[in-house]
Amino acid sequence: MMGELPTAALQANPRELAARLQSRLPVEGTEECLEELRKVVSCRYSFLRMPILRPAENTLDLGFGSFESKNLTKNLTGCEEAFLFAVTLGVGVDRLLTRLSALSPARHFITDALASALAEAACEEAEQRIKGELCCAPRFSPGYGDVSLELQAPLLNLLQGQKLGITLNQNLLMVPTKSITAIMGIKQ
Repeated sequence: MMGELPTAALQANPRELAARLQSRLPVEGTEECLEELRKVVSCRYSFLRMPILRPAENTLDLGFGSFESKNLTKNLTGCEEAFLFAVTLGVGVDRLLTRLSALSPARHFITDALASALAEAACEEAEQRIKGELCCAPRFSPGYGDVSLELQAPLLNLLQGQKLGITLNQNLLMVPTKSITAIMGIKQ
């Protein structure tokens, strides 16, 4: 299933933003950069609810191939199903960041930090919409712990990431860059 998130619904967590800006104090220009960023955000997501198969110890199959992971197996303890999802802020954000990198390193830094914080906010908003009243394990993404980044390709393929405009570069990083994939176990 696919959905869109209104830009107005995305509110960056102040702590997340402070960490990304590397400052607890207000940073001059943040409001202007946020206003410009909001104009180009096109937030979309897709998700699937899949059974969790456990063909061997510390081996999982979530519908996009069998793989080993002690960390994700532990995270999914008590779960028989999981939500798989992808979220993106859209290619407009990458275009804005590319333009700002040539025009103003300071505005680029601030806007990049804001976009990262908004991507996290988008992931949290999508997570809430997807799980509803269900109790779920914390989300887990390829590249975390012992979950290989190589799982990004089959996961995005299953989620039809191309319909969201998400592709992978040669280093298995997502384009648009402000995109997130995740696995979230459904607690019984």
